[in-house]
Amino acid sequence: MCLRDHKKFNGIVTKFQPGIVINSGFAGAVRTLLEPGDFLLGENFSSPGLLSRLRTEQIFDASGVFECVEKVAEPPTKMRIGARANIVAVDLESAAFAAICTKRSVPFVTARMVSDRYDESIPRIFLGKGPARTKDIFDAVWFASRMIQLRHRLADRLKALIDAGSFFAD
Repeated sequence: MCLRDHKKFNGIVTKFQPGIVINSGFAGAVRTLLEPGDFLLGENFSSPGLLSRLRTEQIFDASGVFECVEKVAEPPTKMRIGARANIVAVDLESAAFAAICTKRSVPFVTARMVSDRYDESIPRIFLGKGPARTKDIFDAVWFASRMIQLRHRLADRLKALIDAGSFFAD
């Protein structure tokens, strides 16, 4: 499983027995037309019974399959993954969330915002590596600024998804 603390999430789902789980956050794009800020529906990590309703919402910029990776993917890896049919993004956690929700019979939706393009690397500082050159610091500041803006956009899109509410109907 990709989720580092899946036992904790499993415990939360078991204890609270939610009516639905919205798995949200950020993902790396593997398609050339996707840009940071695009809101994606993860078809393979969402309950099949909810997908038809979710696809009709005008909230998502794209939908498709997410590939769960063990570590942040670099551009060559994202390009290789993107060459496969219908894969739109990579992330670290969605497979684990989906497995737990499926096991517990909890409906779930994966809705993630693109943080980085298919040809873009996450700055090394955010990967626990020190700066190798001055440019690394500027790259990190620029990326952090983008992420601050994107977290507000993600919150707005999640609110719109919840407000639409069509996926709550039985």
